[in-house]
Amino acid sequence: MNFKPLKVAEMLATLDIGGTKVAAALTQSGRVLERRQLPMVSQREDLQPLLASLLQGWEGIQKIGVATTGYVQQGRVYSVNHDIIGFWNGLPLQDILRSICDVPVVMLNDAQAAAWGEYLARQQDGNGPADLMFITLSTGIGGGLVLNHRLRTGQAGLAGHIGHIPSHIRSMDGQLRCGCGQTGCLELIASGTGLARQASTLMGETCDSRSLFMLAQQHPAAERLIQHAADAVAAMLASQHLALDLQEIVIGGSVGMAPGMLERIQRAFSRIPIPAAPVISAARCGADAGLAGIMHWAGARS
Repeated sequence: MNFKPLKVAEMLATLDIGGTKVAAALTQSGRVLERRQLPMVSQREDLQPLLASLLQGWEGIQKIGVATTGYVQQGRVYSVNHDIIGFWNGLPLQDILRSICDVPVVMLNDAQAAAWGEYLARQQDGNGPADLMFITLSTGIGGGLVLNHRLRTGQAGLAGHIGHIPSHIRSMDGQLRCGCGQTGCLELIASGTGLARQASTLMGETCDSRSLFMLAQQHPAAERLIQHAADAVAAMLASQHLALDLQEIVIGGSVGMAPGMLERIQRAFSRIPIPAAPVISAARCGADAGLAGIMHWAGARS
């Protein structure tokens, strides 16, 4: 396995950069000393001040671990869907962080980091899965893979970008074009932005994904839209299982952890006739799966 125990005395700052928020944690020996969170910025020039404010006052940092949306190559970060963060276009994020705090910086895709965190959480049971997929349903849709006890990042850092695999199930508002340039991606249907877009079109008024889940308790159209998204996720997971022979699939993200979403996905998955079905479970680390994963991943690297 490519995991080693954390260095006992190392002071590590971790960042989880998503489309709508940035979380930060100061950790030592795997213990969180302080956690902070701020909204993500929309302009490139505002990013360095945001990151500096999150790290401000944390003395003795020896390393920074970053879990970030997009994919990472040689210290730079790139978008798959340019509608999420438009300036994620080869941004030298590693150099930006080193200008704030001159220490080593370890970077990883956020869903890959979350997959590693969820995998490690299950290994504590003594019989955790060797082959696990994590999928985050949030602002966008990301994924991470642990295969034969090893995190799969891929040569280009793209492994697990399940949100940009086209689905045979189409969005309910008829939109086909994804911000990644492809048509029919899962992210158009089941992400937070996808659900909000479809709900606003179909219901004739602005509606975000959180409001949609509240409406679903009384509004059949809202429930149909959410179930449609769950069906699309389940179908995609079934195809991934047939390709990879997974033992467990973990659902996370703000949409994935919304009330009843896991159960909707589980029911939809159970109706698909595939052999040796994997366990579909909720993220044990909750919203901090990415922080947990990058803490261990960065902490194990010299």
